[in-house]
Amino acid sequence: MKGGFALAAKAVIIKNDKALILRRSEKEMKGSYLNKYEPWDLPGGSIRFHENCTEGLLREIGEETSFKVKIIKPIRIFDVVKNQVHMTIVTYMCLYRSGGVYLSEEHDKYYWLTLKEAEDMRLPKWIIKDIKLAMNELK
Repeated sequence: MKGGFALAAKAVIIKNDKALILRRSEKEMKGSYLNKYEPWDLPGGSIRFHENCTEGLLREIGEETSFKVKIIKPIRIFDVVKNQVHMTIVTYMCLYRSGGVYLSEEHDKYYWLTLKEAEDMRLPKWIIKDIKLAMNELK
């Protein structure tokens, strides 16, 4: 996308008090319009035209990890405006249901992290914020 508006959905997937973090592949980072330098991400991505947000999120999670999850609720909505693109991002709290991790070419590593481990890795502030929000919902 070279300009305009986009909607994306992201997932904080929780399994045994840990959240799933993905590392973006070099190819994925080079092709990004919004973020060519940050390797860390949550599962999810752009929602297609005529696709509702939760359907798109489940599709993206399946494509990127092959997991089955239960979407609990939206935990945050925020906007990123950069390079002539305005993207609204909805982050959902999700619970892991089943499946092994089979990463797509968009990512090359994954980690299940506690909040403390995520903070120690110095992940982007938005990811830490979303993990905190999801973990607080579990309490």
